[in-house]
Amino acid sequence: MKVDYLIVGQGLAGSAMALSLRDLGASVMVIDREKPNSASRVAAGLVTTLAGKGMNPSWRQEEYLPEAMEYYRKLEKLSGRKLFHDMELLKLFHDEKQRAKFERKKGDVSAWHSEAKAEDLSEWESPQGGFIMEQGGWLDTNTYLEIVQEILGDSYARREFDADLLELESDGVRYEEISAKAVILCLGVDGLIGSNSRFHFLDHRSAKGEMLLVKIKGKARDKIISKNGWLVPVEDDLYKVGATYEWHDMQGSTTSPGRAEVEAKLITMLGNDDFEVVDHIAGVRPIVRKSQPMVGAHPIYPQVKLFNGLGSRGVITAPSVAKHFAEHLVDRSAIDPNLDVSSLRIIGPDAR
Repeated sequence: MKVDYLIVGQGLAGSAMALSLRDLGASVMVIDREKPNSASRVAAGLVTTLAGKGMNPSWRQEEYLPEAMEYYRKLEKLSGRKLFHDMELLKLFHDEKQRAKFERKKGDVSAWHSEAKAEDLSEWESPQGGFIMEQGGWLDTNTYLEIVQEILGDSYARREFDADLLELESDGVRYEEISAKAVILCLGVDGLIGSNSRFHFLDHRSAKGEMLLVKIKGKARDKIISKNGWLVPVEDDLYKVGATYEWHDMQGSTTSPGRAEVEAKLITMLGNDDFEVVDHIAGVRPIVRKSQPMVGAHPIYPQVKLFNGLGSRGVITAPSVAKHFAEHLVDRSAIDPNLDVSSLRIIGPDAR
């Protein structure tokens, strides 16, 4: 089988990469082992427009967010299935220090917030108050991956990838029966660790996150709640709640301490422990630099490409960055220096 590009990994990065290349007339083959606890499969798919403890807009949010929404709406129209759930986010201040920080900066981020209503605050544990975060919501990542697979058809295959079987040729690559101009590795954390990752020499700060699926009765379901964690209504009385950050365990396994930490976060939002845990899941966020994605070629083997580092903002950044990288590959346009993998710090003795 001969294609223009072999894409390994069908998460947020690989999916957007495949569709962007196809839009430009390139042929692709996507392979993915469909790892159950991959970051894209377990993610809450959150879009939080004032993110983290600092309550800052995501990197290039003003540019990337509307492009991402257009991308998902286009897929919704094509498939007839709901993908992105627009939803206000009620941000509850964790303490007086965080409230004071927001008061100092809220004029600079006025496009992304509005006043919270008294009835919203009274329903949750909110002694310090809070605000409404605008233009947020959540992407149903599993439905998204299914839709992309349907669009790809025979250009998608569920199969393992063994880096040792990847043959580098003068005019491209060969992987078993597949030959291509280049391979694009969209493997998340698996593409950043281990001797077979091809890019194991890159410095990264990936973090495991543990989440719970819980049942809570009697709560309004029209908002995402955030207070030192997040609570996302998904269906009926079910909510996703998370998440932890663990920088030393890259296996993506669930733990008792992780569950206890997420339960504690939920109790601070509810003001009680009146909930039922239905499931406990974990995944590892691929993080490089300041949660900014990276694309580009291997420094020694140019036919080996990379799209990685989406972190926790992949729902916003993946569509735009994939389009940019696809234009570089097909039309030979320059890579944005802020996205180019060659700008990253290399660890280890070499890049072999």
